[in-house]
Amino acid sequence: RDGNPYVNAETLEFAARSQSEVALRHYLAETHALGRELSISSRLATPTPALMALAESAVDGSPFRQDEPYRQALVGIYARLAATAESLCGLSAQPPAKVPRPAYGHAAEFERDLACIRASLASHGCEALGEGRLDLLQRGVSVFGFHLASLDLRQNAEVHEVVVAELLARVGACPDYLALAEDERVALLERELATARPLRSESVQYSEAVEGEIACLRAARMIIARYGARAIENYVISKAESVSDLLEVAVLLKEAGLIVADTDGRPRALALNVVPLFETIADLRRSPEIMAAAFALPRYRAWVAERGMFQEIMLGYSDSNKDGGYLTSTWELHTAQIRLIETCRA
Repeated sequence: RDGNPYVNAETLEFAARSQSEVALRHYLAETHALGRELSISSRLATPTPALMALAESAVDGSPFRQDEPYRQALVGIYARLAATAESLCGLSAQPPAKVPRPAYGHAAEFERDLACIRASLASHGCEALGEGRLDLLQRGVSVFGFHLASLDLRQNAEVHEVVVAELLARVGACPDYLALAEDERVALLERELATARPLRSESVQYSEAVEGEIACLRAARMIIARYGARAIENYVISKAESVSDLLEVAVLLKEAGLIVADTDGRPRALALNVVPLFETIADLRRSPEIMAAAFALPRYRAWVAERGMFQEIMLGYSDSNKDGGYLTSTWELHTAQIRLIETCRA
């Protein structure tokens, strides 16, 4: 939504729902096709106990499938997928499910059911039947989950400054955050991130900027809860130029419930990767020092550790070109990459 006022919480929800619908339509079609293909009779092969349990859980009363456990299992799987599509996207499966079954809680459950079918086929010498449609469906679920593709959140650092300044002023924590020096901002933000106390109050009326940013982040929290953690993984900070730019996003994530808390309510881990985007020539030159200062903060370092020692950093090819020309831009990008690698390695 960086620079685009029409990208808001509703847009984000629409994008996530539309992507999920594409994935679920594919899974429904392929599962239905598998049900037609895997007509193996229990009179000719002995499935695994796990497959038989999966078939029985479908409670398929059709007399035509009583000796076809794979088809029974897939009737149940299709029914669960249909319920999932209805709950996640409002999508009605065609053809309709033959039995009532609860929705999948997450894509890994669907993946386990498919793996059960694959293992059972292999147990009685029919593994070749799993090397076509079933193999591709399993691969599809592992790659696309119920979300299809990850969405990145992205906003300009200047917007974060204004929003955090208003939140701090309204709660009485700091009357003029924008007037603070960088070290004062970092100290203040660290204090706020050390407490479970929210800055935003439901009884206070805020500006459109504050409400819009919080609404987007709350939509992101809902999308992650609904479609899985891979649905949104990154928060990109355009025009990042300081450590406080990173901590401001952490404060906003905390306000939206996108920070994992300890039992005492204190923020322990971020639910998203905070990704600074350094764009101007000056910011490219300072980026290693900025990241080194961030890593030196115990709280920030702990967040990186909680996310598997993973830190993504973006460099702005377009804006640095506009700022310094293509020759200067190319050299500064090269130099920044080398120095950032050294910083991260250290």
